Amino acid sequence: MQKIIGLNIGSYSIKAVEIVNTLKSYEITNFYEVVIPYSADVEPDILIPQTMEKLFLENDLHADRVLTAMPGQYISSRIIPLPFSDPRKVDMAVISEVEDAVPFNLDDMIVDHQILGTVGDKTLAMVVMTRKNFLKGFLEHLQRVKIDPKVVDVDSLSFYNLAPYLRLDPLDCVAMVDIGHEKTSMCIVQNGVLKMFRSINMGGAFLTEFLARDLETTVYEAQEVKHRVSRLICETDPGADLKHDDRIIAERMTLATNAIVKELGRTLYAYKTWDKGKISKILLSGGTSKIRNMDAYLAEQLSMEVYINRLDQSDLKIDTILQEKLLVMPQSVAIGMRAVVGGRKHSQINLRKGEFAYVQNYEQLARGGKIVAKILGIALVLLVVSYAFRSILYNKQIANLEKEYQKEFSGMQGALKKKPAPNTAFAKLRADVKTQLTKDIGSKRDAVQQFLSATSTSPALLALSDLSSGIPKTVKIDIVQFAFTQLPSTSNGKLVIKGETDGYSSVESIKESIKKIKTITDLEEKQSGGKPGSDNKIIEFTFNAIYKPETGAQAKL
Repeated sequence: MQKIIGLNIGSYSIKAVEIVNTLKSYEITNFYEVVIPYSADVEPDILIPQTMEKLFLENDLHADRVLTAMPGQYISSRIIPLPFSDPRKVDMAVISEVEDAVPFNLDDMIVDHQILGTVGDKTLAMVVMTRKNFLKGFLEHLQRVKIDPKVVDVDSLSFYNLAPYLRLDPLDCVAMVDIGHEKTSMCIVQNGVLKMFRSINMGGAFLTEFLARDLETTVYEAQEVKHRVSRLICETDPGADLKHDDRIIAERMTLATNAIVKELGRTLYAYKTWDKGKISKILLSGGTSKIRNMDAYLAEQLSMEVYINRLDQSDLKIDTILQEKLLVMPQSVAIGMRAVVGGRKHSQINLRKGEFAYVQNYEQLARGGKIVAKILGIALVLLVVSYAFRSILYNKQIANLEKEYQKEFSGMQGALKKKPAPNTAFAKLRADVKTQLTKDIGSKRDAVQQFLSATSTSPALLALSDLSSGIPKTVKIDIVQFAFTQLPSTSNGKLVIKGETDGYSSVESIKESIKKIKTITDLEEKQSGGKPGSDNKIIEFTFNAIYKPETGAQAKL
């Protein structure tokens, strides 16, 4: 059994869900929330860790795994189309593609990516970035209360983890919208595929501040008024039963909500423009969505169906004691469910990379290191003993080989013009044989040159010439093997081309250039990948093709 905590660090409160996960099943067993106290004199950097500590201590929370998410306002994201689908190639291409597209130094950034799917012949990769100092500050908040999360997701993106459980129609394009205190998160999904996510820097706090300015009162008093009235005016509920003062409050809250509606509308329009798709409905959650008529007002203003995101009507296994807290739980549940999704589609982003990578247990690693050191020490002793034994054995084998060498060449009639005496020293025998073989090699090399001169118009050489002319000089390429096999009863031949270049983009450029050569057909990429030991700075590739010489070239043969 494994206990998982999905930790949601908001600006209004700290929330956590507790999930008990077993080999066969799981259950969301508890939900906890502690409101961050408002103080004009104390910095949030102090209040937030104190509130987290209170949450864990008061509820005696302990977990095998803690997962959390960074606020979306600290995140940048891009969707990049790539001309290949091999995950290894995507991994290596993402950084170079992003480096050309963003206006800041990637050495100061944490970058992760996730493959979304394919459109035509393009693979879509979603790239997520945050500044290292943002992530460092976020983790320091957690470390002050001895929390070391294994996964740091993105809050708005984490809603993708909920999609497999919400019984969505595959034909529907659904936007999950969570209106929190200082931000509104949106995650758009269709048929299990992530389409877009975004964080809008506007939420319930905006309504409070709007009321404070409008009523000329303090933020604290405006918040009390907002919570007391907690109602919007819409066509289905004009607020006829409200007292005069309360109706004015409801009307001002409705007016303030228009700002959130406009931002949601812009996001939906941007998605429609980019994806050419239409949002079918909105699933609403978050503390601010508890305001009466919030769903109806959004439906009227955005002209689409809006429903409360009812987790109790999903496939999620939730303890019935949590019924009253379901409306504010989705963000925390979305973060925690990443640990139990199994084979379901989910967010694969984890910002804990590089210098911020998660290390599970330092003491355990230290103990493991000692054990490994002992094993390595024993292995080193055995290696020395083995080396000494092998040295003796190999020296005997070398002596035997010298005797065999002398015996073999002493018995060969053609290796030397004059047969050596039986007691000839090994060094002299080797020198004589080497001299004779050098002469023979020179003679054969001359014969080869004569042969090449006589066959300069061979299909193999013509194919090599066409290949050299067809590949642009600007492309860096080293051909390590060129094999030509002539096909029976024809001047055509089968080509095998092996080479090395400086990246997958160059491989694609070489392949496209060869396709344009008229005499080379049926081009097929057999394999490509990083050259061992080159740290993927050199890419090896192999092409197969058919060479069909032109009529004029065949006439010269």
